[in-house]
Amino acid sequence: MTGVGSAIAEKNLTLIAAGVAFYGMLALFPGLAAVIAIWGLLSDPHILLEQLQLVDSILPAEVTRLVESQLNALMNTSGDKLGWAGIISTMVAIWSARSGVAALMLGLNAIHGRDNRSSLRHYLTALALTMALLGVSVVTLSAVVIVPIVLAIVPLGPMTSLLIEGFRWAAAIFVLLAGLAVVYRFGPNNRGERMKWVTPGAGMAVILWAVASYGFSFYLSNFANYNEVYGSIGAAIAMLMWLFISAFLILLGAVVNLQLSSRHSLNRALTQG
Repeated sequence: MTGVGSAIAEKNLTLIAAGVAFYGMLALFPGLAAVIAIWGLLSDPHILLEQLQLVDSILPAEVTRLVESQLNALMNTSGDKLGWAGIISTMVAIWSARSGVAALMLGLNAIHGRDNRSSLRHYLTALALTMALLGVSVVTLSAVVIVPIVLAIVPLGPMTSLLIEGFRWAAAIFVLLAGLAVVYRFGPNNRGERMKWVTPGAGMAVILWAVASYGFSFYLSNFANYNEVYGSIGAAIAMLMWLFISAFLILLGAVVNLQLSSRHSLNRALTQG
């Protein structure tokens, strides 16, 4: 833990997280637009609202209201516009969402002490990671739709609704873990030194994120009112703060992984020596 604390100070983790949160704010809604456009070609995009309602008790109310209003606005777009979004607007949305991933990659390089990729490689890698994260989301949403149908056919009695609810939670956790696995493995400029797909830092980040999100939601509900201080942009400020907390915990997970990996390498070297 001492090494982690030192790394947080040495790498200016809070400053990096603030930058990632800013670009994440700019990338969030284009990313949602891309998911809706792609998913709208396959099924009913309202399934996104159902998944959001699942974590409604964890996320701050200001955040869920802001996201829900934007989701409703996007889903109320006419079918023709959604069709065009699938071709042109989706490409623009994905490119815009790439900025958040690109900022996170720079933060991970700083943590790992790696040089940043060249401009072209950086943009292409960020775009590929964005596409991968969107792909994980779409595949998981497909499972969220298909599995309840299968469970409804199988005669499980009163266990069916419980299993469906449990699967929805499992799907949400899977998206978080899979997303972190992709980011931790391919985000840093570590050629030939990739992180494993399953890492302690990812599990820790997800658990701390759930606890911190609930704690921030409780704080906003009982002790703070951003609307009184910031007026009409209070919800946006709350969203930005929540994104900062999320970015910090993602980067913290990367620090934990790096510390554990360095310790493992040192122990292996001492054993071989």
